[in-house]
Amino acid sequence: MFGNLRSLIAFPKLSLASWNQARGEREEGERLFEESDYAGAELHLAQAIVDSEQRQEPPNKRISLRLELGEAQRRQFVADGNPQKLVAAEETVRSAHDLASRTNQCELLVETLELLGAIEADRGKLNEAARFLEEAGALEAKLKHSEPMQVARRQHRLGLLRQRQGRLQEAADLFAASAATHERVFGENHSSTAHRLSDLGAAHFALGNHAEAQRCLRRAIRVHEQESGLDSPEAAADLKLLTESLEASGDIDAAAAQFERVLNLKLRAVGTDMNVVAEAQFQLALRYRGWRRHSRARELLMEVVGTFRRTGGARLARGYEALGQLEEDTGHYHEALRELARAGKVWESVRAQHVTELIGNLEHRVFLFDLLRQHKEAAYLREQAAALAQAARWAASEAG
Repeated sequence: MFGNLRSLIAFPKLSLASWNQARGEREEGERLFEESDYAGAELHLAQAIVDSEQRQEPPNKRISLRLELGEAQRRQFVADGNPQKLVAAEETVRSAHDLASRTNQCELLVETLELLGAIEADRGKLNEAARFLEEAGALEAKLKHSEPMQVARRQHRLGLLRQRQGRLQEAADLFAASAATHERVFGENHSSTAHRLSDLGAAHFALGNHAEAQRCLRRAIRVHEQESGLDSPEAAADLKLLTESLEASGDIDAAAAQFERVLNLKLRAVGTDMNVVAEAQFQLALRYRGWRRHSRARELLMEVVGTFRRTGGARLARGYEALGQLEEDTGHYHEALRELARAGKVWESVRAQHVTELIGNLEHRVFLFDLLRQHKEAAYLREQAAALAQAARWAASEAG
């Protein structure tokens, strides 16, 4: 190991001139780590380890330095996929594990096992990763003073592994234990508690335990909304899973109510871009169509078309087409053709970028005209679609 470490610091001494002491090297390495400069952190932590060995510092300090270096190396693999960094990380952490074993540093030995588990998980070796985490848990259980949050974090990591392995009930049990500890330590309104509840809700959703999934996700979304807003990635993920669970359990009214609440919040926000609102209305309209709640879907699509009519383009065309599909769903084929014709005019105005969509529009109108036995109109549009398709093929061959 130390041969490798010395090669890491075989750079001109000028680059390290201001950090001659191990203490300074470690502080600089930790600073760079916090800034996500893992390669820079590796350089300084490697120098700190060499200095620490030369001065024969206490084992706990030497082990901690190795752990920090191993994590900096592992993060480089996570960032850019360099497998050599994962090999280096394992070598570094195993040296920490050996030193901790020889010097009976049990708490640090637990940390080395956890980091070895993370390395194996990065490799995709889930059984090995789980084995290391379980060994860490068994060892920590023997200690007089175990740290509750360290146990909770390990339970969460092990739960994620079990989830990836398809062992969902075990994952749910581990997530529940981790969430309970987070709630006890941080309180029910802390974001960390909400994160664990999100994972627990996802596990229950996968198991088909929708009542429990919804309970967890409602609690999570409340905290995430308070902390970061309903548009935050965390709250959006909670909402997506919550509505999917409500739909799967047949509670369409509750699912619709969640989406309507989000839409109303967007409408009430000061300075909201109405195009953003229209996009949300469009997506909600599609859901209502899937739920066969045609009246509300039509209301939303009319608002969408009204907004996008000011700017035109593909979004307006898709709004008209969605209205056409809605009319078709309800058996109003003439009205469907009217909306599709409006969409076709818009596609025609942006044909250079959307010729495929224009052809699809024409072909669907052909289908509806044939359905209505209006074969003359169908033949005319069929010729247009064929001509456009041929022109598109020629353009593609010339470009190739």
